[in-house]
Amino acid sequence: MAWSSPPIMVSPTRATSTTARITGLSSTSESVDETYYSPSWGNRLENPLGTTSEELEVAARNYGGSTAAANKITLTRWLSAKVQDYPELRDMESLHLSIQMACKTISNLIHSSSTTANTASPNDVTNNSNLRDNSMKRLDQISKNVLQNALRFTGRLRVVEAPRNSGNENEEGPKTHQPGVTIAYALDQYGKDGIRKKMAGGASGGGDNPDAKWGNTRRLAACFDPLDGSGNADAAICTGTVFGVFDAEAGFKGGETPDLRDAASLSRAVLQPGNKLLAAGYCLYSSTTMLVFTLGGGTHGFTLDQTINEFVLTHPNMKVPKRGNIYSCNEAYSEGWDDNFKSYLKALKTGKGETGQRYTQRYVGSMVGDVHRTLMYGGIFCCPSDTEVHHKGNLQLVYKSAPMAYILEHAGGKATNGNVDLLSVQPDYVHERSPCFMGSPDDMDEMMS
Repeated sequence: MAWSSPPIMVSPTRATSTTARITGLSSTSESVDETYYSPSWGNRLENPLGTTSEELEVAARNYGGSTAAANKITLTRWLSAKVQDYPELRDMESLHLSIQMACKTISNLIHSSSTTANTASPNDVTNNSNLRDNSMKRLDQISKNVLQNALRFTGRLRVVEAPRNSGNENEEGPKTHQPGVTIAYALDQYGKDGIRKKMAGGASGGGDNPDAKWGNTRRLAACFDPLDGSGNADAAICTGTVFGVFDAEAGFKGGETPDLRDAASLSRAVLQPGNKLLAAGYCLYSSTTMLVFTLGGGTHGFTLDQTINEFVLTHPNMKVPKRGNIYSCNEAYSEGWDDNFKSYLKALKTGKGETGQRYTQRYVGSMVGDVHRTLMYGGIFCCPSDTEVHHKGNLQLVYKSAPMAYILEHAGGKATNGNVDLLSVQPDYVHERSPCFMGSPDDMDEMMS
């Protein structure tokens, strides 16, 4: 059976016919259900617990912004409705529920003064006198542990840390303060040797086994950057968690199976171009905590409601504006940039571009924050290569730029590495870096022209 979660507690007042519909959801309280599902729109449906994801999104739009409790749709219920519409997505449900659990915890830690405060004394730093690096390492390590524990809690994932170096002399691993990228590999229907187990109804489903229809469920592999922009946390600037989900078996050719005890072998499951992603998302920790993701059919945003500690649908079917008036890049490295790109930026700054409007620069230094702003307001985010420091760009392709580009493209945006579609680039190793440009379609077309 695909990943699943324990059933929620059902009130005696619920009709027994609804029990089967909610057994796949993660644990949540009855009060949350009542708060988030008011008869104001639910009674118009024959069974409010069986609504489709499209109806949930319509309800959020119709009731958004009001003070009524009925305007909020929990992520848990939204995922359940999505699975009812598209049963093949059931293998995603438990993964995303574990991700949201981790993101809630990380959000609380980021906003906790005891975590972000730099409490280390000079005597506590043995190998590095830079207290900021020590604080960043502490935050990264805590975030990694929270995320890995949440993933392991499913009981159906092999969670490893990608090797910092694959042996390739051209590979540049994570910064010294970063614990590295996390790889989660599904163990469903597999033994310790990685071989798929036979089901009562046969490997391809059928028979009397009620779970046999999941016999061909995809085996997933997910990569995570636990805390992007951790260097900003002490200054109360936004940070974020980034993730991408692949069909694991597509990363191995000819029926090859990975060694589940070898992190390097498992890491190969995510060495796929971004156009092979099945899902991607990020969680932004800022003035609010927002989880934005796509399952390949639209990009949706869920905001953490602190009053009940639940993510609720606030931005259904997000669309990046066709054009913006903001460009985002680190111009400290501009001396080493390509002359054509520098000419493009000069045109934006002087109002000599296609729009005739002067663009404004906004750059946070946290990719999640900069790309989120681009998604909301339009414009362009750039991280080009340079001849001085970052010869291949400064952002990792597998677990940073490709997932973010996938999210933006499913919101109507575009992404490139300067030559080809960014999502078509095949990575050779986990920490491979690549130039990246992404944003509003008209701004991207102008840049590429």
